Amino acid sequence: MTGRFAACATVLVLGLAGCGGGQRHQVRADTTFDEASTRTVHPSSGRGGTLRLLMTDAPVSLDPGDLGFAYGADLARLYARSLVTYAPAPGAAGLRVVPDLAEGLGKAGDGGRTWTYRLRPGLKYENGRAVRAQDVKYAVARSNYTAELNDGPHDLRDVLSGTYWGPYLDADLGHFTGVTTPDDRTVVFHLKHPFADFDHLAASPQTAPVPRDADTKRKYEKHPLSTGPYRFARNDVGEGFTLVRNSEWKDGPARAALPDRIEVTEKVAAADVDARLLGGGADADPTGAGVLPRTRASILASPAERARADDPLTGLVRYAMLPHGVPPMDDVHCRRAVQYATDRVAVRAAYGGPAAGDVATTALPTTVVGYRPANPYPLDLARARQELRACGRPDGFHTGLAVRTDRAGDVAAAGALSRSLATVGITVQVTRLSPFQWGSTAGSPAYVHAHRLGIVLDAQAATYPTGYGFLAPITGAVTKTANRDIMELRDPQVKRILTGGLKITDPARRASAWAEADRQVMADAALVPLIDERTVTYRPDSLRNVYVHPAYGMYDLSALGR
Repeated sequence: MTGRFAACATVLVLGLAGCGGGQRHQVRADTTFDEASTRTVHPSSGRGGTLRLLMTDAPVSLDPGDLGFAYGADLARLYARSLVTYAPAPGAAGLRVVPDLAEGLGKAGDGGRTWTYRLRPGLKYENGRAVRAQDVKYAVARSNYTAELNDGPHDLRDVLSGTYWGPYLDADLGHFTGVTTPDDRTVVFHLKHPFADFDHLAASPQTAPVPRDADTKRKYEKHPLSTGPYRFARNDVGEGFTLVRNSEWKDGPARAALPDRIEVTEKVAAADVDARLLGGGADADPTGAGVLPRTRASILASPAERARADDPLTGLVRYAMLPHGVPPMDDVHCRRAVQYATDRVAVRAAYGGPAAGDVATTALPTTVVGYRPANPYPLDLARARQELRACGRPDGFHTGLAVRTDRAGDVAAAGALSRSLATVGITVQVTRLSPFQWGSTAGSPAYVHAHRLGIVLDAQAATYPTGYGFLAPITGAVTKTANRDIMELRDPQVKRILTGGLKITDPARRASAWAEADRQVMADAALVPLIDERTVTYRPDSLRNVYVHPAYGMYDLSALGR
């Protein structure tokens, strides 16, 4: 981090223009800190100009079918339309699913085992070619059933019925029975079981249409055919890309599409990104990664710069997972002792204080449908000692704690957590593991058991912003490697609640089911929530129509103007 920052350290401390030029804007008195998390800052409908975006790396992929990060999905909305998408709004309103390519939301049938979408009439790609339902089917097939596209999730494949080898091995799409297309405008998904959250899966960029004869496999990311407001005019991997208006785009309700041109520059040093944002030489970082720690301190110390900054919840929760297969974590009372002995305020301070996140007290983050405030395990050393006596360890116990070497915040938090637990006699030996072997070490129950790692620091973000989309991946089946259910939770109650929730068609009742699942996970004391992560981002005065989209945990790129 120090090396990346050094190039522009002086510029950032002094808050002067540099490392990319631009002029210092006048202080604006009409914005406040973190305002864009709850409302639109500098609302505008004015079109024109060039939006300037800077990234510290190149995107993992620009192929809508191969996106593994939230920022990729946010970027893709500039050039790709999914069947449905999230409402263009900050706060809870942005979690509402709205039609995009489709005329309306999905229509459930067969007890929730089929979902039907009807495409809007007259849809076209950038080249004037008509969008067909068969293109949506092909897009789902290539993104979920091929080895070549492996950076994105396979959530659709997990719920679709039938067996299929993928279009690169089996060119007959008739064998792909999980999706059918009765006509050119109708797409029908056939599921293994009821899935009331399916509109959220249909909001994935993987439902953005791809004509079969345009698919160039891994090379498709070089120039995905646009159905959105912008198309690629240039894409030089490792340097950047340029988006210009798509003449075939018909105004849609989910995207403001204000600038005429969007210039994205890749592989810019992180310190230079910060300096150019503060100096007026750039408009935003499309990854939502936030500024460097030293820049953050400088911004927060200046009332003028603080008023231009936001500190949105990213949707990521940092946890201490307590693997049930490692004694004494197989005893719920020992797990509860860890819960009550954890000083979450001290742990948050290790992560960077209030700007780094909110103290977390539930398994679900505050940013998903189904979250309900609760604090079942406040700091209570007397209760911790009582739980230790209940699990037959009145003097405490010793266990290992695993942390990734590349996460400085987690390393610092491990120290704070160790000191906190030591107050009741729980001693911890911290083991630092390489991120490159994380899936075969912390993600391997056999390794975790053999090395007696009773605590594993990890993080989780929702696959999509509902309680099911968050909890299902970390409370599902335990796998031999790359295991996401590190706590090894085998509670049939949790499974029953989650499975039952997928059959509930009423959204309010379904949200209550996700809240119930959260309470059950916490009753099991299977994980210790530490912080709901926040990231300080900066919005120059040049930026218009700025708000944080809750589905992505960053600025809605399709809304921005200047």
